[in-house]
Amino acid sequence: MRPFRPLAAAVLPSALLLAGCGADPPTSASWDPWFRAPTSDYVHVSSYDTTGGNRDRHEVAAGDSVVLLDLDGPGVIRRLWLTVASRDPHYLRRIALEMYWDDETEPSVRTPLGDFFGNGFDRRHYASLPMGVSSGGFFTYLPMPFRRHARIVARNGTGRVVDAFYVNADVETATRLPRPLATFHATWRRDARTTSPEPHVVLDAAGAGHFVGLSLNAESHDGTLAFLEGDERYFVDGSFRGQGTGTEDYFNAGWYFDQGEFAAPYHGLVVKDEGRARIAAYRWHLPDPVPFHDSIRVDLEHGHANEEVADYATVAYWYQTEPHRPLAPLPEADARRVLDRKIPSGALDAPPLARRVGDGWTLDVPVPRPDVYELLAYPRGGPSGGAVRARAGQGSTRVIELRASEPLEVLAPVVLDTLALQGTMPLSWDGPDLPAAVEARPVRRFARLWNVVGPFPNPQRIGTEYSAAVDSVYGPERDPDLGAHYVGPDGQTIAWIAVDGPDDGYLRLNPHFTPNDWVAAYAQTFLWSPAERDVVLLLGADDAHVLWVDGARVSERQGRHIAVVDDLSVPVHLRSGWNRVLLKVADLDGGWAFQMRVADPTGALRWSRDAR
Repeated sequence: MRPFRPLAAAVLPSALLLAGCGADPPTSASWDPWFRAPTSDYVHVSSYDTTGGNRDRHEVAAGDSVVLLDLDGPGVIRRLWLTVASRDPHYLRRIALEMYWDDETEPSVRTPLGDFFGNGFDRRHYASLPMGVSSGGFFTYLPMPFRRHARIVARNGTGRVVDAFYVNADVETATRLPRPLATFHATWRRDARTTSPEPHVVLDAAGAGHFVGLSLNAESHDGTLAFLEGDERYFVDGSFRGQGTGTEDYFNAGWYFDQGEFAAPYHGLVVKDEGRARIAAYRWHLPDPVPFHDSIRVDLEHGHANEEVADYATVAYWYQTEPHRPLAPLPEADARRVLDRKIPSGALDAPPLARRVGDGWTLDVPVPRPDVYELLAYPRGGPSGGAVRARAGQGSTRVIELRASEPLEVLAPVVLDTLALQGTMPLSWDGPDLPAAVEARPVRRFARLWNVVGPFPNPQRIGTEYSAAVDSVYGPERDPDLGAHYVGPDGQTIAWIAVDGPDDGYLRLNPHFTPNDWVAAYAQTFLWSPAERDVVLLLGADDAHVLWVDGARVSERQGRHIAVVDDLSVPVHLRSGWNRVLLKVADLDGGWAFQMRVADPTGALRWSRDAR
């Protein structure tokens, strides 16, 4: 059976709107239907004051709902406009929209108000072809057909009265609709903390129809935009249909939205907040709808290989024939709020670690390796306040106050103790409610006193991310003595120079060498141990590297990378006394840096620039 194409009637009038958006103006033929005899009727629906006064609005009690539109069919909602006055700063998420077609008991649309209109974080003015926010008003021109009945409901989860809810809609009635009819659908999905190795699911639907759009409101828990490395993926009618090249690429932008916010007819960036590592974007598939005959799944990776921890909230928009798969219920209104506090990727969700002990809990907090750690908890508070008693291991008890302005609000992390740990650490939590997360944060003492020398050749190989310098032997490998001199790429004499790294250990090499693309450099320091022992060196390097300890090659890696703290764990054997640590870092282009430290639970090891 040929797939039904419900958008044809909707796309024609959209050409008229493009004239003001930088597109080619419509031809005169596009106005021809206006001077023909009409084949349908019209009704205007609004919240106007039927008594003749000026109270043209709904007031919605806390926990109550309001019917915004209730019409018999057949018809097509051609325009829907809303605006809201609420004293709740979180009303965009706490108010929910539901839309029901043809007397269905399960809605075809169920989303928070703000996210439906692309405004999950805050109210931002923008205008796309089918939807936008215009100086305080929310609008959409997406056609919403119904055969027998249409009902649109708003549910107030703000916990207080919504003082004014205005609605205004234009509806085509007595119209001829195709058979079968594909109706409008939208669903909100959120992964507030993407710790799963699986991608964020945007849409998972069964039936026949077209996927026509997506809005995304996402922010990192770690303060970077690296989650944009995630790709969109399509699975249509049970088969894989392709994958993208990056999140901003899907939104027809590039380079992490490097030119900032914009609004185009079919795609745009509503929010880019680098301080909060936050973006809000939309993409409409009106010229390029994705057809499906029996099923569709669209998902979005959170960073490359789903490695990034972020808060993902999406609305998928699509048309399909009925019946539709029931939409997931929305979380409770308080749980839909924009995050009060972002919990870094190193923290662990508390519930999987917890077991009941008496009236409280014990959480078994794992650590990746023997080291010194700060043990932190991220409590949840609320207006009713209260307190909880917490203790790490056999340490002292800490009393934590839980007062907050919002229910379930994640409070600032509390340091419970600093301990040398290995395996797991029991954390006692004497209260009815668990913390949101716990974190064993390493107390990192980086190698900061370095000698560096370079640059050395690392010739580019077009079409690869291979560093030839990794497999090349230069002077510092033959003679690492700090008094040695070497021949540089232009025949010049180069020697070791002393550099001090910052407190976070992130030593940038670009400022020390010219050129600093497609080159390599060596860094050298010394690590003292009071006795022979096995330890773990922790390294992050941008891009490729080779690492030697006392002349033994202990680690190497090719490819393009960024210097991530504790990225690589390198087991090494130290001899008693001073141990020479030599690192070669090969740069492709762009950033060029490294960080290094040693896991040292006893505090017995120390770094030196020159073994003194």
